[in-house]
Amino acid sequence: MDAKTLITRAQYQSGKSNYAGAAKILRTALKAALKEEAPNNSLYIECLTSIADTQRMTGNYRTAAENYAKAAAAATEASIEDAALDARLGGALSRRALGHWQEALNDITQIKARYEESGDHAGAAFSTWALAGTLRVKGDINGSIEAFTAAEGMFNALNDTSGHGYCQCGLGGAYRMKGLYDESLQCYTNAGNIFSSNKDRFGTAYSHCGIGNALRMKGSYGDGLRHLKTALNMYGKIGDTVSSAYTLWSIGMLKLMVSEVVTGEGFFEAAAARFKKTLDVRGSIYADLGICQARYLYRHLGQYKRPLQRAVKNAGVYSLQLEGCHALKLHSIMETGTPQCYKTIGIRELQGNSIPLNIP
Repeated sequence: MDAKTLITRAQYQSGKSNYAGAAKILRTALKAALKEEAPNNSLYIECLTSIADTQRMTGNYRTAAENYAKAAAAATEASIEDAALDARLGGALSRRALGHWQEALNDITQIKARYEESGDHAGAAFSTWALAGTLRVKGDINGSIEAFTAAEGMFNALNDTSGHGYCQCGLGGAYRMKGLYDESLQCYTNAGNIFSSNKDRFGTAYSHCGIGNALRMKGSYGDGLRHLKTALNMYGKIGDTVSSAYTLWSIGMLKLMVSEVVTGEGFFEAAAARFKKTLDVRGSIYADLGICQARYLYRHLGQYKRPLQRAVKNAGVYSLQLEGCHALKLHSIMETGTPQCYKTIGIRELQGNSIPLNIP
């Protein structure tokens, strides 16, 4: 079977969120592409970029970044600029997940400008969405909301309902970080309706996780847990390690809020193992913020300090402002001091001065 036919089959599987199946087909397609033409041909580049896409979607960020770099180099050598930009953008998203958001932000900004110069409206929309997510990681929540809103307008102009849905998810997360939980819930609900209509399994899982978190922040723990468990089940079927890790963390946080402390720590530990596997530094900080609270609550006072100190340190090393604020807030409650940083990044301070602190 020729490479182009195999790529089409793989795209169908990716559209169903069957990333493992898509990757298997793409590896066969890659071999076929190498036989058909030289390694810098467009089919080879498309295969390699698509393989990297499946790796990024399932949390294999380091390998994804390596394959995106190979695809970008081949596309540059072949003077296929749009393919080079697509691969560079995927690489930036992978590096962002590995904690290198500053490098990713620079690359995404340059790539976005080039898409706009070339009149690639779809590329401009996707890169604006990528920029919004990177600003959220940076801790620039207001900038993130502005960029997600801009990307949403671009996707709507293209009649891209999937892009619209993912922007609604992005806005839902940014509004949650800002403390606007009603707005967050509405965005995730809107996204869920879109993804259900599109039969997008990953998007549907994403929206369930977001709805569950918004409900958790509103104190609706029973309903929130149902949505989070639905998301966890769906992510498991998809094979998405990193998204399931964040969902495990969310369930752990919810368990702390209903005084199921030991169970909550178990969820945090499970999340921590997956964050470690995927090299997700930001996720590991959240895991430490949960673990330290659980240990503090069941009075293992000598054991909560290490994860708290690690969270403070790593947030500083990777310049993760929002996570740093959460870590300092916990430090102020458990140890001493008054966190001032929430105001400096333009969001309201988390409510409460006791443990458990419901981190969004």
